[in-house]
Amino acid sequence: MARSRRVLVTGAARWWGADTARRLGQDPNVAEVVAVDSVKVEPDLGRVSSLQLELRHGVVGRLIRSVGIDTVIHTASVVDTDGGYNAAAHDSNLMGAINLLAACSGADSPVRRLVLKSSTHVYGSRHDLPTYVREDRQVDDRSPHRAVRDMIEVERLFFDFAQRQAGIEVVVLRFANTLHVTDPGPLARHLDLALVPLPIGYEPMIQLIQADDCVDALAAASRRGRGIYNIAAPRPLPLYELLKIGGKQGFPILPPAGPTLALTVLAGVGIKTLTPQLYDLLRWGRTVSTGQARRGMGFGAQRDTAGALESYLSQRRAQRLAPKSDLADSERQLRAFFQARAQAAGEDRESIGRGGISTEG
Repeated sequence: MARSRRVLVTGAARWWGADTARRLGQDPNVAEVVAVDSVKVEPDLGRVSSLQLELRHGVVGRLIRSVGIDTVIHTASVVDTDGGYNAAAHDSNLMGAINLLAACSGADSPVRRLVLKSSTHVYGSRHDLPTYVREDRQVDDRSPHRAVRDMIEVERLFFDFAQRQAGIEVVVLRFANTLHVTDPGPLARHLDLALVPLPIGYEPMIQLIQADDCVDALAAASRRGRGIYNIAAPRPLPLYELLKIGGKQGFPILPPAGPTLALTVLAGVGIKTLTPQLYDLLRWGRTVSTGQARRGMGFGAQRDTAGALESYLSQRRAQRLAPKSDLADSERQLRAFFQARAQAAGEDRESIGRGGISTEG
């Protein structure tokens, strides 16, 4: 089959965009993949063109039309980050989405499919949240967390755009808490602590998703499906089971309500993994239904929640045992130094043998 599809992937400086672009670059049905980000993009993406550019509609619009992009995968949005969700993240999420959609608009736009990376955080984490939330559940648009409200607004921007722009299909993927060895999310970082502080009096059910499964879902959404899909691993587990798998000890020392003080105290002692969204998750948990993704996209996670965590922990152990980059650089420099000395010594001996060095009395 001839290659025909041309794909633009945003957020390529992080693993979400980089790994998705690399995966699509291996697809025999994809003619071209362009990966972009506002900061420097990893150059080693295989058969992928990478560009550092801002999501300004004029610049991206020219790119889309000149390349003939028919599929756009937007992974640049950020929901849950260590260190807090600030004004820069707010502007990047909303203005980035607005500018990208403007670039895709118009009668001359070749774009026919838009895929948005979103989060199950849009459902919130509350005492009245049902088990296995379905995609038709009302989102938590009154969330106290600005990051959640912004992600809900970005989703609405995408669906409003689809209603105005005929012939474009929009796919929104709501991911559970993700695990990636080089860029773990706040939950993974929190579980990595030697002692894991927890809210007092709660035993939440937690659902995870491993990074490779996330990339598989994004690749599947580039081909088929329409609407909203929950993306999570099957068989969620109680938090204490996840701690047991990780060989960790949980310490219920945080107040059950009023997380602001607890977050401030923890940040003061250097623990910045506990975001407001994560605090709610550690109290109430959240599980989502994934049947719609199987039916609509033909996607199902390869690992369940326990398997996702075990895979992540195995990769983390391998990463910790690997030589540090500064040590590897030092060893390479030392070898180069010895080789240069040996070469210089050989040249000196050769020069002496030719009578090239003389002494004067």
